[in-house]
Amino acid sequence: MEMEDPKIKIYSVLEKISAERSAKNPGFSVKRPKEASHGDFSSNIAMVLAKELKKNPLELAQEIVKKIESPEFEKIEAVAPGFINFYLAQKYLQSQVQSIIEKGEGYGSSEIGKGKKASVEFVSANPTGPLHIGNARGGPLGDVLANVLAKVGYQVKREYLHNDVGGQVDRLGETIYFIIHPDQKPAEYEMQYLGEYVKELAQQVKGELEDAQEDLSQAQFIERAGKVAVELMLVEILDDCALMGIKFDKVRKESELRKEVPEVLLKIKTVLKEKDGAQWFAPADEFLKDRETVVIKSDGQFTYFASDVVYHNEKMEQNDLAIDVLGANHSGHVPRLKAVVKALGFNPDNLRVTLYQWVRLKRGEEVVKMSKRAGNFVTAKEVLDEVGKDAFRFFLLTPRSQTHMDFDLELAKKKASDNPVFYVQYAYSRICSIFKKAPALGSRADLSLLKTQEEIELIRHLLKLPYLVEEAVNSLEVNPLTTYALEIATLFHKFYEKQMVISDNQELTQARLALLKATQITLRNTLSLLGVSALEHM
Repeated sequence: MEMEDPKIKIYSVLEKISAERSAKNPGFSVKRPKEASHGDFSSNIAMVLAKELKKNPLELAQEIVKKIESPEFEKIEAVAPGFINFYLAQKYLQSQVQSIIEKGEGYGSSEIGKGKKASVEFVSANPTGPLHIGNARGGPLGDVLANVLAKVGYQVKREYLHNDVGGQVDRLGETIYFIIHPDQKPAEYEMQYLGEYVKELAQQVKGELEDAQEDLSQAQFIERAGKVAVELMLVEILDDCALMGIKFDKVRKESELRKEVPEVLLKIKTVLKEKDGAQWFAPADEFLKDRETVVIKSDGQFTYFASDVVYHNEKMEQNDLAIDVLGANHSGHVPRLKAVVKALGFNPDNLRVTLYQWVRLKRGEEVVKMSKRAGNFVTAKEVLDEVGKDAFRFFLLTPRSQTHMDFDLELAKKKASDNPVFYVQYAYSRICSIFKKAPALGSRADLSLLKTQEEIELIRHLLKLPYLVEEAVNSLEVNPLTTYALEIATLFHKFYEKQMVISDNQELTQARLALLKATQITLRNTLSLLGVSALEHM
């Protein structure tokens, strides 16, 4: 039975009450409380209106409660200092089991982004070496953000920026040249890039340039070697992303963006100034005062920031929403990007940036410091090869993106309940195995038979998914989805251990099978958003 979303119902009722009291700008919220004891929904309307209406917030909340009548709620209460808490009725909870089943793969979706376009740029790793585990953290984060945006109706493009020009590319070419021609390396020259991968890369580049070697000067060879090397590394990085379950819709090369710099800079000429022979981005922004950024160097060369201007002009022209997923070391760059978007004539609120912190790898208590192949860091592929895509993604997605994290390789490989991804996948496969033994699920079950504490608590949690998806879009934090998957798995296991699903009571069996079907759908849809496999067999 499809009923109006209770959150929307609360909003409309409270808006009507606010209008009746002639409140000018209510601006109240309706949220899902973190504490279950505070109800399924809670509103601060009384505290918002109290000042304007010159009333005590708690007394006003009590007055508002008396005016609300709704069959969806078994209890509505006013609590100090003036919150109104709403508790869903058992009958409503029971009815929603069938609603989840009918929605199937669509459960958790909405249309708040319908007709809109969004881009998510993520990973965009340093092109001079393999993808390391620190940069890789942005991979699952960006991919899941794209998933949740698509779930609420956005048309989403996953984008990757390839920094294929600049000093770092030249230095890589130089390193490769001296690996291939060690006799020409000056005694005082220090190799810029280390690790086995550079030696492997040098041999690949040598093969690529074999026919042209004799015709190239040292400078020409270094230039060509750098360009060839970063293209080879790009293929490897994108292959590693594919192992993570990530496929990009668009790879934008900085060398192409730079061709458009002169034209795009005309759009922001009023916020450019000349100093020391260079062109600087200098908007009238208090935060950026005395922090101007070079766009064109004194030698006429474009900076990376010049490419950023072009790329963000393109993103904002093509999308209603653009999201950049960046490492926390880029936090100081965020105000500049916002200022650029504003200077280009776009709404800076339509550019959103989410930051992620680095990762420390551990084996139990021992810290893993470096890779045999990369030399001074651990590659993403080494971790993927060891723990697999599902554990890799789930573990990286579990903490808040802006907190440092420890990734325990030993735990990620364990086939036991203390491994969170194993625990969730086991719950899903357990449900699948029950259905293989169970009688066929009828089209309609008597859901009023679902009355035990375990059943009601499980249903209550199943109904959270659509709200979590929308919250992820608003907050750009996706870790609550991993927490949610664990909560559903825990509540399912608790229910299954206390209640018999298949019994001689056919009506109760059908009701409980319906609950398991709704649980299966919710878990599968949550794992799909996370990019983690829903395994039928383990």
